[in-house]
Amino acid sequence: MFFIVWQGWGFLAVAIPVVCTLLFPKLPFGMGLGLLVGAALSAYIGHRLNNQAGKSYIDKDTGNEVVFRKKHTLFWVPMQYISVVWVVMAIYLMVVSPH
Repeated sequence: MFFIVWQGWGFLAVAIPVVCTLLFPKLPFGMGLGLLVGAALSAYIGHRLNNQAGKSYIDKDTGNEVVFRKKHTLFWVPMQYISVVWVVMAIYLMVVSPH
């Protein structure tokens, strides 16, 4: 059995590259190219989602400011960093594996 753990829109870190690989099925390096495009989109969207301003509150007991932000993660890793895995897989598919 396999579980996928995500927070917020973190599942898009997998969905976007998978959909992008379907866009280039006939090209010689189609799957690798699709993964590169998907990794770039996933990194951009993840960066935008994870760097939004949060809500600030003042703790009554300490007087310190506390900021709450939504997280968008896949297996507890921020969405934009999952793109590194997709880039490595794309390079492998385009360079190492047979065409």
